[in-house]
Amino acid sequence: MILSTVLDYSGRGGVCVRMHLRVEPMLANTTLQIEFTELDTRNSHAILVWRSHESSTVRWRWLPKGRSRRVKVDPCCFTNNEHLDLRKTPVWEMQFDCFKAQVGHTVLVSVHDLNHTLTNASYVPAVHHRYLRDAVPRYDVRADTSAKLFMVTLGAGQELFARLCYKNLAPECKGNTSSRINTDLDPAVTFSIPHLVPCICVQLYYSGVDARRHTTCPFKDKSLPGGGDILSSSSLKLYGSSVLEWKPLCPSDQSKPAVSLCWQHHKNHSQCFPVQNSTLHDRDWKYNVTAVDKHAHMCVKFSLNDSQHVFCPFSSGVFSEWDVTVVAGSQRLHVQLSSSIIASFSAQLCVEKEGEYVAKGNVHSVHMEEGTEEVELSLPLNFFIPALCVQVWRSEPFLQGKRIICPDYTHRRWGLVIAFSLAFLIALTAMGFLTCILIKKKTSVWRCAERKPVLLVSSSDDAVHVAAVCALASGLQEELHVDVRLAQWAHCSTQASLAQLGPAPWLYGQCQEVQQAGGVVLLAWSLEAQQAFLQWREREGKKERENSWWRGKISDEEKDTVWSNEQHKDKQKEGWMERASSVTDPVFNATLSSLWSGLRSERCGQGFGLVCFQGLGGSRHIPEELRGVRRYCLPRDLSNLIHELDLKESNPGGGDKKASSGWCCWPCFFSKALSFWLSHRLAQRLEAWLPQKKQDREKSKLILKLSHKPHSKRKKKKKFKKKGEKRKGPVTVHP
Repeated sequence: MILSTVLDYSGRGGVCVRMHLRVEPMLANTTLQIEFTELDTRNSHAILVWRSHESSTVRWRWLPKGRSRRVKVDPCCFTNNEHLDLRKTPVWEMQFDCFKAQVGHTVLVSVHDLNHTLTNASYVPAVHHRYLRDAVPRYDVRADTSAKLFMVTLGAGQELFARLCYKNLAPECKGNTSSRINTDLDPAVTFSIPHLVPCICVQLYYSGVDARRHTTCPFKDKSLPGGGDILSSSSLKLYGSSVLEWKPLCPSDQSKPAVSLCWQHHKNHSQCFPVQNSTLHDRDWKYNVTAVDKHAHMCVKFSLNDSQHVFCPFSSGVFSEWDVTVVAGSQRLHVQLSSSIIASFSAQLCVEKEGEYVAKGNVHSVHMEEGTEEVELSLPLNFFIPALCVQVWRSEPFLQGKRIICPDYTHRRWGLVIAFSLAFLIALTAMGFLTCILIKKKTSVWRCAERKPVLLVSSSDDAVHVAAVCALASGLQEELHVDVRLAQWAHCSTQASLAQLGPAPWLYGQCQEVQQAGGVVLLAWSLEAQQAFLQWREREGKKERENSWWRGKISDEEKDTVWSNEQHKDKQKEGWMERASSVTDPVFNATLSSLWSGLRSERCGQGFGLVCFQGLGGSRHIPEELRGVRRYCLPRDLSNLIHELDLKESNPGGGDKKASSGWCCWPCFFSKALSFWLSHRLAQRLEAWLPQKKQDREKSKLILKLSHKPHSKRKKKKKFKKKGEKRKGPVTVHP
């Protein structure tokens, strides 16, 4: 139970004592009796409270004879109960607002049921709770500007009203509805400040009739950070079409802002660009806008301290007297004007810079004659800036404010993009065309350049081998313009040089000419070439032995043994000799003689080369005596062969020095690339005549079987050698 003083009863010190009681819910047909006794005057009153059959209502009346009244129960209150197992139980809160008493007299309040007293309390109304008309509440106010809050601390034992209000020049403080506060229950109250302005105040007063109201204004005569909410809380109203009235919440000399016009490109957009020389002057917060351009995008900007606020009173657009459209051309801007009255207009280019538009170029003007509704003004573009705009205003009759129009340059940007793209494609095409011409010219020069002559010698009459040799010769001659000399061509040509001179003299003459010209003698090696080389070595050894016989270096018995062995070998080789061509065999033997002489000379085989074709199995059967000669396995090594035939690559020190000095790094790379390209083309020719791998293996096995000697003959040869060793001793054959 809580007792408090709440109401001023009379001017002679009378007050009301309020009782606040919390009890457990009453059961049906139960009663409570509350007695109020003023001990000094023996003045007492009693109230009887009981619960009716309706679960949601309670009845009460004054004793002894009072009218019964009914009160609805609000079952929303809960409290902690130490005597019950439950943590929270519902309770009833009963409040009796006024028991009349005198200040300083003791009041006894007791609560009974039918059997015993439930609770009692005594209360003495204090002197400072006299609710006279001049009394004011006790409180303290603290302001938090960053959080926009008022925190009010109240003294205990008070029943009062509190509210926020705005104290202007009028004597009363205008504000919202007051809130009733019991300081015993709420010793502190927090108010949220809707607008941070100097005239906002906190007003408190007692709940008595005509109680004195006390007002506290924490921000009075103080500067608010950033100007506060003076501008945002104000309003601007247009009267007719000529007067603007600004209404702030706190009109004072300190809240006098600077007012000017600004242009807003889009409605409801926060950015508004200031218009130069457009300041508005007021008289008692009223502004004359008769000579202001009232376009829908023409707004009014209020500035105070560091804060700004924009009002757009002409947003309806019904007050505009003229219209303008700007169209971007190729080298100028076309300003199309229309007006309902005769007027003169001016326009000037401008560009945005640091939040405002700066004028560029000259001012251009045009006058609209009577009877015309539209006129056009052209502004030449002596310079192009992507954000270039036009400011247009009516110069006669003069209207304050300039419209800032920024044309759409999207189509122009796309035009520039397309133009640059076309120029780039044309330049790229021209560069590609010139590059192709240069490459073609360089290729023709490179292909027609002077190269080493080639003497190509075939070592077999096999159709595949001869076809590969002829394909190589024709490819070198057609693609590289190389002077290729081939015995088969010379034999079949109308010139009878090979037939007149004979194979061996022809070969020696051609070999001498090619080597004197720095050329290369290429010997196409094959499986038959290995047998021919062995036979040629035996013949050369025989000639040397015959020379030794004439000199008497070998005895008669040794001569008989060697002679019998050579006759036996000659019989074994008759089949191959019969198959050899009348041209291939002597030319090949003469080539071997020249190659052997070159290997034993100081040049060590320079100017000679061995060519092996992949798939014909010739590279594995090159004798050890010829391993020092440069080999080319075709078509794999075609690029190396082509590179070797180039005079400039093989002999960089010779030729024209100016040409060699100009033939720098990238031409060398170009030459390598061409060599690789031509080698690829020649490889396609050769691969058409070369057998596949499987056919190559079968052919190699067949040739090896045919070339091997019978086993019985090898045994006879071994026996013959053993007998000769027993009888005569070892026989030495000098090559």
